[in-house]
Amino acid sequence: MPAPESSPAHARRKPSSKEMVLRLVSHHGSVTRAQLMDLSGLPRTTVYDAVAALVDSGAITTALRDEDGRGRGRPVERLTLNPGRGQFIGIEFTRRSTRVALANDACQLMGVRSAEEPSTAGRRERVLTAHRLAAALAGGSLVPGAVKGVGVGVGGPGPGVEVAHLVRERFAAPVRVERGHRLAALGEATWGAAAGEPDLLSVSLSREVGGGLIQSGTLVRGPYATAGELGHVNVEREGGRPCHCGGHGCLDTVASSRAVLDRYHACGGLAAGIADLAVAARDADEAACRVLAETGRAVGGVLAALANTFAPAVIVVGGELTRTGAALMDPLKHELNELVVPAVRAHISLRAATLGTTATACGAVALVAGARTASRSVDAPAPDDLASGATTTAQHRNTGRS
Repeated sequence: MPAPESSPAHARRKPSSKEMVLRLVSHHGSVTRAQLMDLSGLPRTTVYDAVAALVDSGAITTALRDEDGRGRGRPVERLTLNPGRGQFIGIEFTRRSTRVALANDACQLMGVRSAEEPSTAGRRERVLTAHRLAAALAGGSLVPGAVKGVGVGVGGPGPGVEVAHLVRERFAAPVRVERGHRLAALGEATWGAAAGEPDLLSVSLSREVGGGLIQSGTLVRGPYATAGELGHVNVEREGGRPCHCGGHGCLDTVASSRAVLDRYHACGGLAAGIADLAVAARDADEAACRVLAETGRAVGGVLAALANTFAPAVIVVGGELTRTGAALMDPLKHELNELVVPAVRAHISLRAATLGTTATACGAVALVAGARTASRSVDAPAPDDLASGATTTAQHRNTGRS
């Protein structure tokens, strides 16, 4: 079974002409049909049909404006996003950046923008940055009353209440705050690798290990809003490393990018980051391959236990550590094949996350827009089936999806 990263590009879904036009209008703010043809490479008839459909739905508007913008040129019809339509906004606050996604009231993802932030930036300043990014995505301004909801992804439980208050104050709209890893799962289930799937399990292997579980189309939070904390499943009962949660031997102490690099350095490795570690693994560096194999088996064991318990149709694996490729993924998949019971294994599709760093912001949009069946406007690889040669239920559901 090939690693998810090796899925051929030709198997990926291309955005529809309407999605492409909508994204171009969102990105450029104001364009003509001729400019859309140049930017998209689409035929004239295709562009005109897509524009007509988007105008009819109210997603974009048309207006006659002079060519040079100074009142001296020949008037031409220009296309812009309709600021009066309802909008849903998703925000992710990370340690060093603010990321914003925007969807219209037809649950079409219209774009994602981000800005780097100094470590000294306060929460109010970060919210102002988010508002500026959202306004840019909306065509330059946010019309009062047009924002129907704002979803916010945060890295921990602490600042949620304060952040919600600041966002509600600035955007004048209902606000929902959620853990970033859970929202990443929702993003992948809505616009990413598992678009439209009602049952999935996701894991992200980056600076921290996190995950999310979606059952029957509902994001599982648990009664204490702590569901999906895959990073704190114990994998080393004896001699486990201390974890920031107060425990020992958590998956986070084994499979986070920091933990993997620490173990590699302890073996004499010189990789400064995950990109260098990936190169070392591809060059068959013994220490790199050993550390990544240990990590893959640990992650695979946790995913197998959860798969046997919840029987998801799809398992999505993402995060910067997946850049190490087969050295990590082959042991992970081997562990899944060994430990998942046959009745479940035959129906699981293992897939690589496709939204990358935008997953949480996109999931935050889905959280407030109810966009589980939204238009999928990103490329995604074909499934990598856990049961080699099996026809999965996920494949049956994917057949014919537009």
